[in-house]
Amino acid sequence: MTEQLSCCICGEPVAPPYKTLGGRVYCDRHHALVNRPHTGYWRADLALILGMGALSALVAYLTRDIQGLEPGALLVAGLLMALVPTALWLFFFYRQDRLEPEPKTSVASVLLLAILLTQAVGLPLIRDGLRVPEWATHDTLTSLLASILVLGFVYQTIVYTAVRAVIYNTPEFDERMDGILYGTVAGLGVATLLNLRFVLDNGGVAISPGVIRVVTTALAQATFGGLLGYFMAEAKFVRRPVWWVPLGLVVAATLNGLFSWLINEVSAAGLSVDPWRSLALGLIVALVMFAVLIWLMRRAVEVTLAGPRRAS
Repeated sequence: MTEQLSCCICGEPVAPPYKTLGGRVYCDRHHALVNRPHTGYWRADLALILGMGALSALVAYLTRDIQGLEPGALLVAGLLMALVPTALWLFFFYRQDRLEPEPKTSVASVLLLAILLTQAVGLPLIRDGLRVPEWATHDTLTSLLASILVLGFVYQTIVYTAVRAVIYNTPEFDERMDGILYGTVAGLGVATLLNLRFVLDNGGVAISPGVIRVVTTALAQATFGGLLGYFMAEAKFVRRPVWWVPLGLVVAATLNGLFSWLINEVSAAGLSVDPWRSLALGLIVALVMFAVLIWLMRRAVEVTLAGPRRAS
C-alpha cells in the first residue's frame, strides 16, 4: 500500500504526480507560492535604490550651501533622514504587494527586532566590547579586517537572528522570496538604528553629506541582508548541505564589510571630503546586487521547474 504523502507546508494530503522541491512534497498551491516571482518586492527594491539615489542627490545639491542652521534643526533633519529609506521601501512594497501581502505584524516584528538587537547587542559589542573605533584605523589592512570580520559579521548575524527568531519557522515563511524580503527588512532595521545613532551621537549632521551617509548605509544593509535571506530560504525549501547558511553568512558579511571599507576609502576621509563618490559607489553596488538577486531567484526557480517532479 502506497504511503499517503502530505504537503510539507500546510500538511494537506497530496496525490500523484507529486510536486517536490529538495525532496520535500508540496501541494499545488504551495509549490506555486514557493516559486512565484513576487514582483512587488522587486519593484519596491528598485524604487528604494533609484528613489533614494535621486532624492539624496537632489537634497544634497539644494542644501550644499546652507550654513548656520541651529543644532536643534540639524538634529530633527537628521532624524527624519534616518527614517526615510525604511519608510520609502515599506510604502512601495505594500503598494505593490496587494494581492497576497505579507503580514504587517511579521514585517514590523523583524524590523523592530533588528533595530533592538543592533542597539542592545551590535553597537555595544563593537564599541565597548571589542573597542573597534580605538584600533580599526591603525592602518589599511587593519581597517579592512575590522570592517569585514567585525562590522560585517555582527550586522549580518543580527539579520540572521531577526529573521530566524521571528518568521523563519512559521507558516508565513512559505516561499523562496520570503527569505530575500525579510532579510531586506532586517537589513533596513540595522541601517535605521545605525543612522539614528550616527545622527544622535553627532548632535545632528550637515544635511548635504548627512543624507548621502544615510542612503549609502541603508542601501548596503538592505542589499546584503537580502542576499543572506536568499541563502536562508534555499536552505529551508531545498535540501542544502549543512554549511549552506554559514556560507551565506560569510559571503554577505564579507561583502558588507568590504563595501563599508570601500565607502570610506572612496570618499577619502568620510563625509568631509567627497560624499558624492560614496553615493555613486553605493548606487552601483546596490544595482549590481539587485541584478544578482534577480538572477539567483530566476535560476533557482528554473532549476526547480525543470527537475523531476515525482516522489517515490
